[in-house]
Amino acid sequence: MPRVTFLHPEGKSGEVPANLTLLEAAQELGFPLDHECGGNASCTTCRVEVQLGGENLSEIDFDEQDLLDREALTEPWHRLSCQARVMGDVIVHVPLKKWDARVPRDQRRAEALSSNDVPG
Repeated sequence: MPRVTFLHPEGKSGEVPANLTLLEAAQELGFPLDHECGGNASCTTCRVEVQLGGENLSEIDFDEQDLLDREALTEPWHRLSCQARVMGDVIVHVPLKKWDARVPRDQRRAEALSSNDVPG
């Protein structure tokens, strides 16, 4: 089973069945990931930033990309957790709030790799 890690002060990490969305994986692990629209891809409150394992998520579809583009979240590592399906191990950063101050991605990746909570 794939291992999913949510980087957040209250984050979780664990194995989940393949083909769950990241939102479903968060719920299975007991991590309360925001999703104001109920997981229907009509808001961006469930957005995450993929740190490692982006190739282990389903491909982004037109509707997800369109919504991210409208919110100026155009970097390729932004995903909606309600749409991205887990196919293998992945590590994602969860902003503390929708417009969380952005820490440089390389810095977060270095912190993730040095953390004891992240599988090596």
